[in-house]
Amino acid sequence: MMEDGIYIYGFIVTNKEKSFGKIGIEKGDVYTVVYQNVAAVISNLPFIQFESLPKETLLRHLAVYQSAIEEVMKDHHIVPIKYGTIAKSKEYLRRIMKKNYGQIKTILDAIENKIELDVVALWSNFDSILKEIGEGEKIKRFVEEAQSKPSDQIQKDRITIGKMVKSSLDKKREERVSRLLDVLKKEAESYRSHAVMDDSMIMNIAFLIDKDRQETFESKVDQLDKEHERKINFRIIGPLSPYSFSTLEIKKMEFSEVDEARRMLGLGYKATGVGIRKAYRELSKNFHPDKYSGEPGAQKRFEKMTKAYQMLSDYCHEDRCSFKEADVREWVVIRPLEQPGIFAG
Repeated sequence: MMEDGIYIYGFIVTNKEKSFGKIGIEKGDVYTVVYQNVAAVISNLPFIQFESLPKETLLRHLAVYQSAIEEVMKDHHIVPIKYGTIAKSKEYLRRIMKKNYGQIKTILDAIENKIELDVVALWSNFDSILKEIGEGEKIKRFVEEAQSKPSDQIQKDRITIGKMVKSSLDKKREERVSRLLDVLKKEAESYRSHAVMDDSMIMNIAFLIDKDRQETFESKVDQLDKEHERKINFRIIGPLSPYSFSTLEIKKMEFSEVDEARRMLGLGYKATGVGIRKAYRELSKNFHPDKYSGEPGAQKRFEKMTKAYQMLSDYCHEDRCSFKEADVREWVVIRPLEQPGIFAG
């Protein structure tokens, strides 16, 4: 029989154990594990290698993951954990939460009363946009000149024309997005652009919205839709948990990474938070890129030092920390994904 793991959906603010019902992956009971006033929203699930699942199963699990988070959102604001995250036990998860409590609570406080609304805009009649671009003076003249060239050059000219059309289309999209953003970003706390799926899509942007401004934001989108009813179609997806702004990951750090960071800051095998900060400040003074403006690699060296400092600061929350391999081995950090989102990672 396969041993159960603990599937993690996200974190909420509460000091009470709670069950949300059998809404989890494989119809598992979704409930909470509490540490102080923060709770992990979880369900029991056999250990799965999510990356090896068939696409159909993966998408089905993803839909349940999103649905469960939406159900929790009815009563709580939730910081989602990267899809596919499993801990080995509730006790292990509590230890992770204890070690990373400050990080979790800070992010939960930052997204309190916030939601994500994704706005997608598409050309209403993409063929007419292409036709309009094709009738531009520069492209039209090139096409006319190409028609008089020998047949062996036709294919090369077709490729050139395609590139010219794509360049014009991208420029038109960028100009349109800039104008649309000028209107919408005024009603948002923040925004993050996602890749467009194809050339018929103008923009795919996630907006972080205060719940109290949701109606105002949606009315702005409706207004834009009416203003562009013959050329652009708008669609709002949400409200969602702020996947694009605060999705977290649980990452086990390797001793080799921690040891390299320790050596980079010139630390021994024991240190304090104060000592780590002092070491970083001294190195920053001595190796700041401004002092080495003509030296290749100075900026990269400084960035590595900063990354080392951030890693060790995340690790060392106690009065005194050990960087010996036996003590580092069990260190697991909770941190924001560099590219957050539903499909991140």
